[in-house]
Amino acid sequence: MKLDFWSLFIFIIIVQGIFVLSVLFISKKKRSVKSNTYLSCIILVFIWFLSEFLSIRNTYDAGLDIFYGTRYGSWFLLGPLTFFYFKSITDSSWRFSLIQLIHFTPFLVFVIIVPLVSNDSLSVRQITYGMLAVFDHRKKTVTSFEYLYSFIFFCQFIHFALYLVANLKTIKTYTDQLKSEHSAANNIIWLRVFNVLLILVLILASVYLYLLFVSDLYRRYLDYIYVLPMGIFIYSIGYKLSGIEWLSVNFKNTKYTTSSLKSKDKALYTSLLRDFMIRQKPYLKNDLRIKELANQVNISSHHLSQVINENLNLTFFDFVNQYRVQEAKSLIVSKPHLTLLQVAFDSGFNNKTSFVNAFKKFEGKTPSTFRKGNVSA
Repeated sequence: MKLDFWSLFIFIIIVQGIFVLSVLFISKKKRSVKSNTYLSCIILVFIWFLSEFLSIRNTYDAGLDIFYGTRYGSWFLLGPLTFFYFKSITDSSWRFSLIQLIHFTPFLVFVIIVPLVSNDSLSVRQITYGMLAVFDHRKKTVTSFEYLYSFIFFCQFIHFALYLVANLKTIKTYTDQLKSEHSAANNIIWLRVFNVLLILVLILASVYLYLLFVSDLYRRYLDYIYVLPMGIFIYSIGYKLSGIEWLSVNFKNTKYTTSSLKSKDKALYTSLLRDFMIRQKPYLKNDLRIKELANQVNISSHHLSQVINENLNLTFFDFVNQYRVQEAKSLIVSKPHLTLLQVAFDSGFNNKTSFVNAFKKFEGKTPSTFRKGNVSA
């Protein structure tokens, strides 16, 4: 097998994927994280896809029929695995159960069961080049079974797309709940990046298949359309995603219909809370959580959340950041020698991006614009 540039590139990506897997398995700390189990499975699937593609483009027969699983519907695996990955991150109470196996039904049926009983009913061209070979311009006889699998081949990408759309809703729900319990929510962006990268993989893989089977535009060098997004995805995991420590949230504490908190107590708690924030400045701790603040003011976290949400009409995230912005304004005026990054850290923010976003939200301007208008040269 002679490797050209893109074949070598695929091989390098596979090696990187194996390296990331080894990091996830060797590290006891990473191995114990529930979400990393599903992340490892996702990486394994992409290694499978790339190995399959490398074998096909170099006309190498692996001698194992299931190895060429994309033609039967192996992409049916990715949707459920990303679903489990997102659930394990965003819902601390979620646990995998046997009923969850229903998500793998399409994969089990079309990749494992049917091929075993089909007696090699697919054409050689479909096996070699994929299910959509039935739609190319070559003269051929196509059986109903071959048409069925060309339809399944198409459906596996729609199936994956539906899970990715569902992930967007999961991210939004997680973001809202995270901001009700934590004063920092920096890892949300990486959850979004993860889903966006998968969307990119899906879109470009679809474009590639269109060029390959439907149009006359395909040339061998265009294989990068299929390969590059998977490579970016795997390297992104190695760079950042595999090492993130996700913040857990409790989805059970989201409603106050059965709350015992009375109106007069709300007013009292609001006054006590505001006084405590001004005197003690707990917001200077960049990872302040609502449970921690509740213990400090001697109020249950559920009641504290209700006071902030209903009386102040804010999330816990915005409530804390309001005080941080006011602290930042004071520091900018009183200590003009400090850099904006120093101001951000001294105000309780843990990065400059969160600082700028919060400042713009509550002041309608950036910290640098505020400095220019309030600090003389």
